[in-house]
Amino acid sequence: MRPSPPVRAYDGTVRALALGVRGASRLARTGAGTSLRGLVIQKLDPGFVRRRAARLDGGIVVVSGTNGKTTTAAMIAAILRSGGDGVVTNASGANLFRGVAASLATMPTGSRAGVFEVDEGALARLVPALRPRALVLTNVFRDQLDRFGEPETVAGLLGDAARLVRGTGAVVANVDDPLLWHAVRDTEPVGYGVVTPPEPPEMAAGGPVFDAEPEVCPRCGGPLAYRRRTIAHLGAASCAACGWSTPDPPFLAEVRGASTFDSMSLRLSDVDVDVGIGGLHNAYNAAAAVAAASTFGVTARDAAVALREFSARFGRTERLDVDGARVWVLLMKNPAGASVLVRQVVAERRVGAVLLMVSDRDADGRDVSWIWDANFEPLVRRGLPIVAGGIRAADVAVRVKYAGGETVAVEPDPGRALAAARGAAPSGTDVAALATYTSMLDLRGAALGSKVDAVAEVAPV
Repeated sequence: MRPSPPVRAYDGTVRALALGVRGASRLARTGAGTSLRGLVIQKLDPGFVRRRAARLDGGIVVVSGTNGKTTTAAMIAAILRSGGDGVVTNASGANLFRGVAASLATMPTGSRAGVFEVDEGALARLVPALRPRALVLTNVFRDQLDRFGEPETVAGLLGDAARLVRGTGAVVANVDDPLLWHAVRDTEPVGYGVVTPPEPPEMAAGGPVFDAEPEVCPRCGGPLAYRRRTIAHLGAASCAACGWSTPDPPFLAEVRGASTFDSMSLRLSDVDVDVGIGGLHNAYNAAAAVAAASTFGVTARDAAVALREFSARFGRTERLDVDGARVWVLLMKNPAGASVLVRQVVAERRVGAVLLMVSDRDADGRDVSWIWDANFEPLVRRGLPIVAGGIRAADVAVRVKYAGGETVAVEPDPGRALAAARGAAPSGTDVAALATYTSMLDLRGAALGSKVDAVAEVAPV
């Protein structure tokens, strides 16, 4: 347990000013309250985060990587809370320095632990300030290329962060990601992975699928051979040229049977784990959460109890009830993420129509050419009515046409797009909405009948 440092006299003043900014921004309806109060803290006292974090004597978890940060962090927080600890987290998804600062400024009394998702580009500044007990790294996919360039850049950032905690904290990493695992190989990481059942016939590739990174050995550049495979380039791989291989991880989640939007069964560390959210990507998130919790002394059996009650977070397989109809909102932001969501939708028999929403605001990424690498073809093969929505609805319609299908409507307006999807769904079936970040916010606003405040301080997702 680390001793708490002396509290500076103006800590309370900084916190009060931050709270005042939050109240003022709410009155002004700017939708950026967390961002503004975090910026105030950054300006007035750059050392605030380090001091406040040091008070969390139960330890801090930092979660980073391309996909899965929000859900993995929420799962870890749920597990730690189930053990009786008060936990502070940036649940809004504000994952830059100012977002973490604002969360610490408003942390509830009695908080002993912290769980923060952190943007890959903010790790170099936040890891030294937070001094995490565990750093959880999810994966590296092609994403935000207009910001990061190639995936190797992201892998390098994650590897650098892992070396910052070496000797003081545990690194928990996805062993199924060859690029990531190789980047953290010298930090003695705790590994996790996933084993899947056979995929449904509708998901069989009708041609080349381009959602994976180049399947080359991270050591020598030779071709990789996979002995098991899950999402895109994720799986257990080895290189015949140099002998490099991913090991069998101590936390290997075996997916049992078909999952639904709101349930999934896993076998992990000889424990049956029933999770209150489905999808292969969430099997990875659950495995990461259980592995991270183990570094806090939480057993897989105790973690399983907490995950049984877990429910989806904001826009991540979130259920909305719209005039008696169920709408499932699924955030997509890159080819691999979109493809695994398509797999989930195709396997979910209660879905009667699909809404694909793509926008190109800053938080989405300006380049939407990634939709050509996502595997949307199974939606067409299953015969689901598809509505194209978002600012780039026309681009989505063209992509669906090249997948061999036709959209039933092309509607940039979120309310009309939602209405079209509901109208296309047979009676008694659900609508699955796959949406980029700001499209998801627009959709939620239309579904809930009010403007949804954007989380302005989130880095482009």
